Amino acid sequence: MKALCRYVPCLAVYTQFSRVNIVPAFQSFTCWLRDQMRSIMRRILVSLIFIFLLPVVASALTVVDESGTTVEIPDRVQRILPLTPSLAEILFALGLDQRIVGVTDFATYPKAARKKPRVGTFINPSLEKILALEPDLVVVGSERQDEKTNAALKNFSIPVYRIRPVDLNTIYRSISNLGEITGAMPQAQKVIIEMKKKVAAVERRVARLPRKRVFYQVGIDPIVSVNQQTFAADLILRAGGILVTVDNPVRYPRYSIERVIVDAPEVIIISSMSPNTNYQRFRASWQRWRSIPAVRQGQIYVIDSDMVDRPAPRIVDGLAQLSEFIHPSKQR
Repeated sequence: MKALCRYVPCLAVYTQFSRVNIVPAFQSFTCWLRDQMRSIMRRILVSLIFIFLLPVVASALTVVDESGTTVEIPDRVQRILPLTPSLAEILFALGLDQRIVGVTDFATYPKAARKKPRVGTFINPSLEKILALEPDLVVVGSERQDEKTNAALKNFSIPVYRIRPVDLNTIYRSISNLGEITGAMPQAQKVIIEMKKKVAAVERRVARLPRKRVFYQVGIDPIVSVNQQTFAADLILRAGGILVTVDNPVRYPRYSIERVIVDAPEVIIISSMSPNTNYQRFRASWQRWRSIPAVRQGQIYVIDSDMVDRPAPRIVDGLAQLSEFIHPSKQR
């Protein structure tokens, strides 16, 4: 009791003091605490927004395309426009048909490509038609394409990715690159594996056979061939032949009948976009030149140019056809 009595005066003083000073102080502290909590919540909210946005920003892919140009690819490419027929074939093979918003005029394979909107030729596409399709990625694959169009697309903030395949190995690379930037890498790998299996089968078939001299014709009047800087040269070599024009410095050299007679090809292969019309007639016209080994042996063939000139998965089927022309199964 004595101890309790000792503290009663102090308690009375504290109570009296609190009536005067503690309540306002407590109210001031409460306001300060509320302001601090608001500030903290604002900071937390900003941090959360940043955290949620960070993956989106980070997942935007910056790559260097096959022309050496740096390109920023959207996080999720949903509207793709291929500006060559071969690119359309690749994208369809990758299972991206639902994301392809349009194609160029001569994109006819697969059949689903024929139902897509057209933007003109691959050399000179319509910028107006391209913009109307609102692509978030345009893919180009020809050095002959109009660079003015590509520059205009850049001005409209539409990314342009270029591929530059020159032979089978770089076609594999292009398919892989397209798989990467579109999120279709697993399917790209499957496509490449299947292509390589077909190529290996052809190379095994002709491995022990002598190489035949081949004249590869791409033009009628004048007669035009190709040199070693073309898909045809790579394919013919793998198919068991060798171009008689391989050392010509011109990529698409013109030839006279007299020059072909001198080169004495054992096989003549005519590449045509219309294999059942003019080129078949020109095939028959070669029969006049019996001094050419290919004519005497009846080894003059017409092949669909889409199968051998387009850097797309079907090119390996064209390779198999070339190998059958150069080394027919019935002759072995």
